[in-house]
Amino acid sequence: MTTTHDDPASVTTPASAPEGYELRAVDPATLVDNPQNARRPHRDREGLAPSIGSLGMLNPPLVRQLEDGRLEIIAGERRKYSAIKASLATIPVFVRDDLSPVHQLAGMLVENHDREGLTPTEEAVAIAQLAGFEGVTQRDITTMTGIKAGVVRTALKVAASEVATAIGERHDLSLDQLMVLAEFDTDAEAVKTLTVAALKDPGRFDHLVAQLRRNRDDRVAYDAVAAQITESGVPLVELENGWWLPDGAYWLSDLPAPSGARTFTPAKHRTCPGHCAAVVETDDGYELAYICLDPVGQGHIDQATARTATTSSATDASASGMTDEQKDERRKVITNNKAWETATPVRREFVTELVARRSVPKGTLRYVTEVIMADPAGLAAGNGDGVASLIGKDTNPGREWDRTAAMALASDASDARLPLVLLAQVAASVEARFGERQGWRHPASALVAYLRFLATCGYGLSEVEQEVADTGEGSQGGQ
Repeated sequence: MTTTHDDPASVTTPASAPEGYELRAVDPATLVDNPQNARRPHRDREGLAPSIGSLGMLNPPLVRQLEDGRLEIIAGERRKYSAIKASLATIPVFVRDDLSPVHQLAGMLVENHDREGLTPTEEAVAIAQLAGFEGVTQRDITTMTGIKAGVVRTALKVAASEVATAIGERHDLSLDQLMVLAEFDTDAEAVKTLTVAALKDPGRFDHLVAQLRRNRDDRVAYDAVAAQITESGVPLVELENGWWLPDGAYWLSDLPAPSGARTFTPAKHRTCPGHCAAVVETDDGYELAYICLDPVGQGHIDQATARTATTSSATDASASGMTDEQKDERRKVITNNKAWETATPVRREFVTELVARRSVPKGTLRYVTEVIMADPAGLAAGNGDGVASLIGKDTNPGREWDRTAAMALASDASDARLPLVLLAQVAASVEARFGERQGWRHPASALVAYLRFLATCGYGLSEVEQEVADTGEGSQGGQ
């Protein structure tokens, strides 16, 4: 029987086919594209033409028969267009009419996932389509497709964001990167910054994400305190650069108490025309602090006292008596403290992944050997809890020097991986000594060498870490 364009269902049926399948030979041009195909139309659909033209159709597309007799592709759109490009008159196809719409879509997703692979956006959209069927759970999707549950959850978040899916169609970003874009999709500037970083500076992408999350959380905390001030009826003052008082203003806590009082309380100062408040940052977050805008004019202090006043010890945020250079230095300290604190968990997460690798990065044994030989006593700073946290294990609660997890790491490791065991100990000791908020202020040679070594292993240094890594000679030992 000859296949023609006028009879799209005309077939030459072989003697046998897999159970549940009907094998037919059809003109590829008559196959109907599936409107739910996960792969985008602009993707290369003719890339298999050379091999199909040479070898024929080795793996028949999967199709279903429509009510009008035409055959619609379930999986195999690239093979169809490649066959047309190769000028094949007929190709074999498997007809499956026993598949529900859910299983048709799942089959399409599995085949594309296992073959050339979908883009992250295409995969996310296909998973979201599956989730859209009534009664289909995330567990069902994992069972049907074999795609890990975490990937399914991430894909659904990406597919729910028009911003993330649009960017994913234009740029080659990973599913995890697209999930971050979905997280910030109402912040156009953040999305732009993240996209540029993912494309041009991927090593610092995680640092940028951590910083944006920190900024967002800070803004929420700041706004909560600001709302508390305004709701109380007290005027809110925005501090210069978030820290410096207006000229002539004083923190209420720095003013001498009125006659007969132990302190100058906000209640006693409330009737003062200069009474107001500001949001100030502390080590623990944000809090309100009361201010008098004109303590001299209101008679709280005299002009001589104002001239000799110093920076507030309570908030360390007054501009009184500070030069521009001192202000710049103070601003740098504040900024870098936060940047170092934000970078630390990103760095430690990288180290956790590093010590879990199957292969030892080049230079690891030399690095840990130099550290141990230069400062063996310094290793004691990396106690059992520190090592355990880096390798993702738990020690016995309350036993600071418990070595159970660390010793288990050593005993379970092959001889070839022992340098990574030593690296866990070295990293724990360096993190214990320099990983706190002001670690950047002490660019000891041990810290410099540590950051430089991590960079050789693929870690993208944050700006403040790079500043430290560029400092000094970076010999391995020393405080």
